[in-house]
Amino acid sequence: MKITFLGTGKGGYPTLTRNCCAIMLECGNGIYLIDCGSPVLDQMTRLEKDFDRIRAVFTTHMHGDHTFGLPALCSVCSWHYTNSRFDVFLAEKQGVDSLKTYILASDKVFHEDRIRLKTIAGGTIYSDENLTVTAIPTAHCLPSPSYAFLFEGEGKRVVFSGDLRRPDAPDFPEIVQTEHSDAFVCELCHFPTDHIFPILASCPADRIFFNHIGGADVTQTIAAIRDFADRAPMQIYAPDDYASYEI
Repeated sequence: MKITFLGTGKGGYPTLTRNCCAIMLECGNGIYLIDCGSPVLDQMTRLEKDFDRIRAVFTTHMHGDHTFGLPALCSVCSWHYTNSRFDVFLAEKQGVDSLKTYILASDKVFHEDRIRLKTIAGGTIYSDENLTVTAIPTAHCLPSPSYAFLFEGEGKRVVFSGDLRRPDAPDFPEIVQTEHSDAFVCELCHFPTDHIFPILASCPADRIFFNHIGGADVTQTIAAIRDFADRAPMQIYAPDDYASYEI
């Protein structure tokens, strides 16, 4: 299992060094995307990834910094990469309807038999020969839905927090605190580091990767992560865009 961080930025806009949120998970012969902030299409092209390998896209919630790469990806896989077939899981039916409407308005055709748009519900939402995905409700954008995800495949367990609720992450995924995970990808944009680090230190996770890295000064946040890494009981990472890790 391999994780590549395509976008690790802190909010609804890119910076010179960090794009909007998107992560690529490779497991078996499949590619799976967790969030799809712009410009996923460009990034996967530069990495020379085979779009026909995409099996599913999972969005944690509908905010644009997590979804604005979807129209381009779904569009080009509909009309150009004609062997591509995958499911797209969106947090709300409105998102499904709007994405379809936009693609039809721009391209006049959308092959829904191959690019299948679906709405997320809690529990197991996806399973193939490579992995099983469980959606865990969070409270990031109440009353609208949002989700964390558990990925299980190749004997590994990887949890993605998605965005959590301000200001102190009351919806922090319990599964990370009570069950072992080989890796936990935790957002670090919506709460202070001095609040979340003690919680993370008690989690039975082998590795923690920080994503969606925020704070008033990102360089200070990175410095705080490095300080935490020196004393944490697990391996700690603050990936840059395009960084890849074997799990």
